[in-house]
Amino acid sequence: MSSSTPPPAAPSPTPPAPRVVVRRRSGRAGLYAAATVVGIVVVLAGVGSVTHWYGLLPSSSSGGCPAGKTVTGAGASFLSPLISQWQATYTANTSNRVNYNPSGAGAGITAWETNTVNFAASDEPLTGSEIHDLPGTTLTLPVTGGAVTIVDNIPGFSGPLNLTGVQLAEIYLGNITNWDSSALSSDNHGLPDATIDPVVRSDAAGTSYVLTNYLSDDDPYFASHVGISIQPDWPSLATETAQKGNSGLVKYVASAAGDDSIGYVDLADARTYDPDGIAAVGNPAGGFIVPTVADTQSAIDYWGTHQTIPAATGNWSAVTWVNSPGATDYPLATLSYFLVLQNPALAGSTTDPSLALTGALVEWLDWALEQGQAYANPLLYDVPPASILTQDIAAVETMNYNGAPIPTCVA
Repeated sequence: MSSSTPPPAAPSPTPPAPRVVVRRRSGRAGLYAAATVVGIVVVLAGVGSVTHWYGLLPSSSSGGCPAGKTVTGAGASFLSPLISQWQATYTANTSNRVNYNPSGAGAGITAWETNTVNFAASDEPLTGSEIHDLPGTTLTLPVTGGAVTIVDNIPGFSGPLNLTGVQLAEIYLGNITNWDSSALSSDNHGLPDATIDPVVRSDAAGTSYVLTNYLSDDDPYFASHVGISIQPDWPSLATETAQKGNSGLVKYVASAAGDDSIGYVDLADARTYDPDGIAAVGNPAGGFIVPTVADTQSAIDYWGTHQTIPAATGNWSAVTWVNSPGATDYPLATLSYFLVLQNPALAGSTTDPSLALTGALVEWLDWALEQGQAYANPLLYDVPPASILTQDIAAVETMNYNGAPIPTCVA
């Protein structure tokens, strides 16, 4: 197994004129038919003065805070460690609570689309057709970022394992099947003669979307035969192991049953369950990068100014965060998004569509976008670029209840 990674740092690099990045995407047609931290202060440049950092933004209507309401959400397990902290702290500091089910991005979007939860979380934005099919205007709100981390368990190998995007693609295509393959030996010495066990997510997962985005960017064959998908049709699935959820996947890789395996997971779970098995991944500058908060933040900040960022009400499906060109940027970076209706009253009767519940939803979104950002770096997550957070908060201020202002807390 590979050596332990260094502790994360949290600088705020300043990136430099935009480009549009378009990515081929596999369809999801039919996919969704089935189925307290003490003393942490983070100052985001350019955000604090806009967001009234130590209190919530004034809403479009004055009035008392909603109380005794439970906001429900479901989706990506990628950000589950962070949301768990957010839930506990938000509940301790307000009169409302949040229940979040880390069921996977696909299941979370399904739950939201069928009006069984108030918001969804996903590492993959909705496509234009999915947005069109919803009952009202959707807000796509990037709320955190992080690294999709490659984890391995190779007995007898001291590591760290170095892998380019092409090598990783060939492993998941089933073309590199043994650790001592000559295709891997140029970047790694001492790999054993052992069959590789590629591990994938069994559920529709945002981490699969990010991984396939990276592999498609680096390997044209992978792009044309697998493509970018939340639930890929893995060519070698007969020889792959499928696990549900991020924690399920990484626990398998780190176990004795996972000897000689490789998989992908969020950095927080990787550091918790498989800290000695975190691989170094090749970036466009030719470096092999072990993910840290700093190297992932610099990648996210770069793309925050070097591609077209849609409005919160727009189509985010062409936005990418992988393969930033910086020499030390980690290439498997992503943002995670909250999805909500601009007018939650359109959600239907399965969820509580009341004005008070909608007020609690707005309070929760404001809290996560403002106070919640202080918890990101300590929990190995990254903060969205300041301009995007500002856009998010402004978008939440446009939320309404059948055209009427939403009463909520006033700073």
